[in-house]
Amino acid sequence: MANTWTSLLTRYGFVTTQEGSKVSLESLTNENRKYLEMLLTEASVDFTSSSLTLEINDEVFSEDKWQALQGQFNDGVRGTQFEPNEIPVSLLDLYIVGLVMQFDRLGFVSQLSCDGHEKRPPHIYFKTGEISRKAKIFLDQFEIKSHRRGKALSILIDRKELPSLAEKLSKYQTDEVREIVITDDTRMSINEFNNQLETLLNIPGVSGRESKIRQHVYNEISPYVNHISIDHYGNIIAEKRFSAGPTVLLNAHLDTVEEIESSRVIMKDKNVWTSNEGILGADDRAGVNVIVALLKSLQPNEFKGTLKIIFTVEEEIGLLGAREVNESFLWDVSMAFVIDRRGTNDIVTHNYSQEFCHTEFGRSLEGIARLNDLGKWGVVRGGSSDTSIWALQGIQSVNLSAGYLNEHTDSEQLDVKANYNTYLFVNEILRSSNRIWCEQRKREVMV
Repeated sequence: MANTWTSLLTRYGFVTTQEGSKVSLESLTNENRKYLEMLLTEASVDFTSSSLTLEINDEVFSEDKWQALQGQFNDGVRGTQFEPNEIPVSLLDLYIVGLVMQFDRLGFVSQLSCDGHEKRPPHIYFKTGEISRKAKIFLDQFEIKSHRRGKALSILIDRKELPSLAEKLSKYQTDEVREIVITDDTRMSINEFNNQLETLLNIPGVSGRESKIRQHVYNEISPYVNHISIDHYGNIIAEKRFSAGPTVLLNAHLDTVEEIESSRVIMKDKNVWTSNEGILGADDRAGVNVIVALLKSLQPNEFKGTLKIIFTVEEEIGLLGAREVNESFLWDVSMAFVIDRRGTNDIVTHNYSQEFCHTEFGRSLEGIARLNDLGKWGVVRGGSSDTSIWALQGIQSVNLSAGYLNEHTDSEQLDVKANYNTYLFVNEILRSSNRIWCEQRKREVMV
């Protein structure tokens, strides 16, 4: 319970500090200051106002009494027309207003909010999916359950607990919060991601001679899976069980179309990498990189189900490795994501002769990208890849862009920022895979 005026006001949306009987007004807009003064006047509180402070001479109200007062005037209607430091306190729901104002103060810019009205969980819509993701990381500090979907963060507590949470957030400064988010973020940083990518690009592995790259990848992912083996044809087959849910296949190929020149140098021009001699090898080391990063960073609270991994050999000479995978490994797979498409933001759902998945499956992936501000990923037609082999088994399958261009030539290049974006995209797909799976099963029942 609040035992000072600052404590009470902070809980209900007024960002203030207090020294003695004086309450600072520096962080309040003129509108919010007038609103506060109106509330105090309505309650017959003895106060005097100066340019920067209020001096309140009465004892602090009980929280129930303040709720009854402010609850008469807060109408709970909030649009998107206000900047973070200009939000009118009066336009937000009473119980969540303090939390919204503290999130905004700390840099987590919001757009909409609702305290749930005891009918559904309280939730806040942030300006971007990335802000929502970081807000959840920070909220985890308080051991409070929450659920994120795109920009929306649902807070799984009773709305009457929200004011107390707002006061807890008021104890933190922006720099502290930034450090907490960086420290607790389980995603691989872009620097670590690119270092891993460079290592993969420098390991030889032309079709039919993949032993070095296969051993490297095998060693890299072994600590992160429950089972791993090399099948009779030389493919890496692995499995990681998280919990009940769909079984999802991730796939990329190990081989390159030509051998990587031993003396070559990777040339880096901002986000674009090329080779000074021969192929770069981003087809498909870029896809391998995404999957290895996912295995190293994906957390149990981010995915419900089982991951199956196949790194194939001899893809470049006719999808030979994929054709040799034992069908029994694929029997329980609900959906497959191949990362072996040129360019950026392509979701390949079919080629000239074959449909890889239902149209709705591809469209649902487009929606995930939009929800999480990951660019305009869109359904397109593609060419030959391992995707067609998984689709022949009745698995809903797509091939996703890995960021490379001009593959199979000395002009091959890789947009490493786009490659990292694919990693982020697949991470969000996996977080949403249970919902996709349920929607898929409903369609199958209807058919």
